[in-house]
Amino acid sequence: MRPMFERMMTTLQLTRLSVAFGAVSDLWFMIVLAWMLGGDPSEGIVTGWGAGTALTWLPAALVAGLVVALGLFGYGASLNDVLDVRRDATFSPQRPIPAGRIRSSQAVIVTVCSLLTAVLGATAFGTWPVWLTMGVAVLLLFYNGVGRFMPAVGVVVIGLIHGIHMLIPNPDQSILLPVWLIMTHAMALAMGVYIFEDKRPRVTWQAVVGIVFGWCFWSGMLLWLAVERGDGIWNRPLWSLALPGGVALACLIVVRGKCRGAVDRRAAAEKLKRYGAMWQCFYASAWFFALGLPVAGIGFAILAVVGFIVMTTLREVIGITGRPIEFR
Repeated sequence: MRPMFERMMTTLQLTRLSVAFGAVSDLWFMIVLAWMLGGDPSEGIVTGWGAGTALTWLPAALVAGLVVALGLFGYGASLNDVLDVRRDATFSPQRPIPAGRIRSSQAVIVTVCSLLTAVLGATAFGTWPVWLTMGVAVLLLFYNGVGRFMPAVGVVVIGLIHGIHMLIPNPDQSILLPVWLIMTHAMALAMGVYIFEDKRPRVTWQAVVGIVFGWCFWSGMLLWLAVERGDGIWNRPLWSLALPGGVALACLIVVRGKCRGAVDRRAAAEKLKRYGAMWQCFYASAWFFALGLPVAGIGFAILAVVGFIVMTTLREVIGITGRPIEFR
């Protein structure tokens, strides 16, 4: 029994699922949004772009979204460890592969199985969601193989991954400001983590210009798409945007305080990832209130608290150092 538990804990550490809550909440937000604003529920979640098998039961759609989010997150995290075996052996010997808790060949199997699981979950939403899932997988491969070594490219790719990931359940979504906010949030977090972890090459002013240009370009594309699909960028009262804006400001204040109180830069980066992932659910709650859907807003606020408890528990069980609980 204990070896099985240890293998499970090793897999969880390899896939970093303790911080996957943000990815799950993003997909659940889009699913519930489509469900509540999509008109007749018998039409299903996906109503455009050649949907193959639209889900007509919300719990089934949420399960499919969970599978897609965890699959893609696990694929990206384990792929990073597979490609970083030599580097981790020097700088992060506590990671599962260099520590000898899992072989490289087994990690490759976990990576492939995670991707296949994500694709299988996406088939529940239709044809285009499967293609978007594969597109996210390709971007994750590009980021881990090349992009993360070029800040001007890698940070923008991270934002693009989050944006496309949100569109998987409903590629025809016309309310795209939430997607833009998550893309911006992800890019800001990626930049902060890059700096805190003191990665190489260092961020130069040329890289900052490239990141700003990439953010402006993809922001423009999203806003143009929102206008083309709907009746404007935001057809609710403008004051309602103060709700997600206030949540974003609160995120900045909380994360800044937590990072300042961290024992070192590595711990600060870990806090940035964890609180950033939790805040994605608070964004979802704020958007529902802004859209005049308070029941869903309250539900996602509760989900954010529950998710934070689960993430904290998993973090303590798995550990960020790789050492057993009894040792710590």
